[in-house]
Amino acid sequence: MAVGVAVLGSVLTAVAPAAGVVDASAPPAFTAWPLLALLALLPTALAAVFLVRGQELTAAAALVAPAVFAVGRLFTDLQVAVEPTDASRPELFRPTTLDAPTPTAGVWLLIAGHVLVIAAGALATLGQEPDVRSERASFVLPAAAGIVAGIGLFTAPFSSTDALIPARGPFESATLPMVGGLVITLAAPALAVLAASATTNEARKGGLLGLAAVLLTFALPPIVMAVAVDRVGLAVGPFLVLAAAVALAWPQRAARAEAEEQDLELPGLRRLHVIAGTLGLIAAAAAAVGALNDQLVLPAGLPAPTDYAARLLWPAAVVTALLAAALLAKAAVRPAFTVGLAAIPLAAGGALDAVFAATRVAAIQPGPGVWFTAGSIAAAAAAAVTAVLAGAVERDEVGTTKAEPPLPLVAAVLIAALLAFGAFGLPVLQAPDYVPISPFGLRVGAWGLLVALITVVAAAVTALKARPDRGAALLLGAALVTGVRALEYPLTAARAAEAAPGPGLWLAAAATAALLVSAALRTAR
Repeated sequence: MAVGVAVLGSVLTAVAPAAGVVDASAPPAFTAWPLLALLALLPTALAAVFLVRGQELTAAAALVAPAVFAVGRLFTDLQVAVEPTDASRPELFRPTTLDAPTPTAGVWLLIAGHVLVIAAGALATLGQEPDVRSERASFVLPAAAGIVAGIGLFTAPFSSTDALIPARGPFESATLPMVGGLVITLAAPALAVLAASATTNEARKGGLLGLAAVLLTFALPPIVMAVAVDRVGLAVGPFLVLAAAVALAWPQRAARAEAEEQDLELPGLRRLHVIAGTLGLIAAAAAAVGALNDQLVLPAGLPAPTDYAARLLWPAAVVTALLAAALLAKAAVRPAFTVGLAAIPLAAGGALDAVFAATRVAAIQPGPGVWFTAGSIAAAAAAAVTAVLAGAVERDEVGTTKAEPPLPLVAAVLIAALLAFGAFGLPVLQAPDYVPISPFGLRVGAWGLLVALITVVAAAVTALKARPDRGAALLLGAALVTGVRALEYPLTAARAAEAAPGPGLWLAAAATAALLVSAALRTAR
């Protein structure tokens, strides 16, 4: 029944672009309906093939991702019905004048199709029965692919110099597309993690292939449009989504069998913790030395400017040093330590961004603090890799929890993840002549913000599947990272005249509180 409902919904979604979602005054930017129809039918066709082959569990799992993404699509496409001029869907329509086009019956076909696909996913989920775990497959590749897809979905899908084809990411859109974009962005890593941790290989296969099929519907239309439409260019986001789809569809052997074939010998768990903690102390020390030393060398006679950007290195160094010392004393701190290391690139990215901007003047050279700051990033990366490896060894020895997280915890974690997007995506400081760093821009500091955002969201999602104590540690580490982000305003506000708190400050504080509440809920019995 679920597959039948999904087929009807995907057919409506495929027919809507051909019928037209607005009147003829705003035709599509290119002839997109054949591609859109094929992509709309692909996920359901995949589930139907599995059903015909007698793989009912795989077919049901393949319908989950289309249903979750249809929720985001529903919000996005409702904007077409409410106010088409605020909906950037050039594959469906492109206004030819400043007057708003009139929605037609096609948009309601599109919305009805989304509703039916959501219903099909709900039916498929309710129809599944819990199974015992038959084998445990690799978790790292799907989780990494989900995070990469989330990054790509959060960015603008194309670039544009056409005023009538605005290039917008979720935070730059109207309310309905923004909510839909956030749902879609969070769905990619969450579904990848859930599918990768499925109890059977059949459910895992269906979940990952269904997610890969859905991601193609977001990756291919912007790429084709950039090639077919003048004054529309390629963006990196769709290529990240496309790469994630390929990675999710890539066949994977069971991790247990793979480990037996490779016979890989790993250092003892205690030794890995000592190595990771030592590297963490080195990273903290390097960040502190970077904050103490000059980041710039100016010509003789010029006064050295106050290096406000490097001030954030201090809380990052303190957080990292405390977590590293705690890891050396107690192994349970490892998840918090792994996540908390993201504070180093977060702070170092802003400091290096200021250096890069200043050294564009030929007479100004990087100071010794720059090399220590860069070294802190390298040490933090090495510590993170070692800590992740230690976590993999621990999971092999102890295993993971099979209990489903309670709904209050899921709600708290989801709220914290949404707040984290705003905390790192929006500025913590506003001033007339100040240009903040965006995590999706091309500046050096954008990488630090992006690493911190990915780490916090990934930690929040992973905490739902981890053992209670380890999940609480992940959420605590994420709270420390958002706390460092919130400290950016009091530490660096003097850099700009008439500085005022930006929305990122309040969202960072709220995200920190939400993560702490989530950590408390994770430990509650």
